[in-house]
Amino acid sequence: MSGTSELEALRESAVFVDGEGHEILRATGNDRVGFLHRITSGKVAGVEVGQGSRTLLLDVRGHVLASLLVFVHAKSLRLLVPGGQGAEVAAGLAKFAIMDDFQIAPEAELASLAVLGPKAGLALSGVGVQAAPSLLAAPLFAHEEVTSDTSGPLWIAHGRKCGADGLCVVTTRARRDALVAALRAGGTLQLPAELVEAARITALEPAPGHEITPERFPVEVGLGAAIDHTKGCYVGQETIVRMRDRGTVRKRLVLLRSSGSDLPTVGDKIAAEGQPSAGQVTSAARLPGERPVALAMLTNTVPVGAAVAIQHAGAELPAEVAAESPPWG
Repeated sequence: MSGTSELEALRESAVFVDGEGHEILRATGNDRVGFLHRITSGKVAGVEVGQGSRTLLLDVRGHVLASLLVFVHAKSLRLLVPGGQGAEVAAGLAKFAIMDDFQIAPEAELASLAVLGPKAGLALSGVGVQAAPSLLAAPLFAHEEVTSDTSGPLWIAHGRKCGADGLCVVTTRARRDALVAALRAGGTLQLPAELVEAARITALEPAPGHEITPERFPVEVGLGAAIDHTKGCYVGQETIVRMRDRGTVRKRLVLLRSSGSDLPTVGDKIAAEGQPSAGQVTSAARLPGERPVALAMLTNTVPVGAAVAIQHAGAELPAEVAAESPPWG
């Protein structure tokens, strides 16, 4: 499969991404906003109904346990968390709610569907889901509840994935499956998993289990923008503030473009001039007709534009540091 049509649709019209990308949690209680603002890294307090934000659940050492998308509804907060982490995140937050009126639980009956591209709204309206035309132009994570002719009540958020803006639909699993069928029948292309991965890497988007792991700090993996530096204490804050004030971010996430045709493997070591152990590959893929690309954790002493060598299967794969993710967003 060439994938050319799907990539053109991603850039020029619309595609959908199916799969179990997120789990949905529902937080309630009178202290839900203040509690989540106090425990996680980002801004939650002051975010208006119909808006949202990205925040992080860190451990006490400042490492990333989970990246959370928070959506403020009138009587609850909805959290989108990486697939497979819902119960763990809910338990991790609940353990801090000792004197707080805060409850959180997975909504296992709900699922998400991403429709990406500049005509995402038109693709959804073609299957009976009428999102406001202004939603794609609204701030990231803005959302609204809508009614679908074919799928009943649901809510839609402005999101970003694979380097493209789009709309994230949250509804029941059965209704999500019906939407997928309707989109496919209406001619909207599905972006295959291998192209999702290649586009994600090219867009320098960190992923759970690859770049976002409990061994990494948020500023190392391009999540510095999910830190609110104006608020009081949160779990892991001491380490993050110390890194900021002392400038001690030693590694950062970079995009590598290979000069050859061999695909690097996750875990491959990276050598640079005078530095035999400069970094490590965390993700790798290729777009149709292009050279392989990879994400890597690389020491900050190797600049963008530098030549590096990826140590792969007993050989060296030449590559260039094509871009970097600024630590603080």
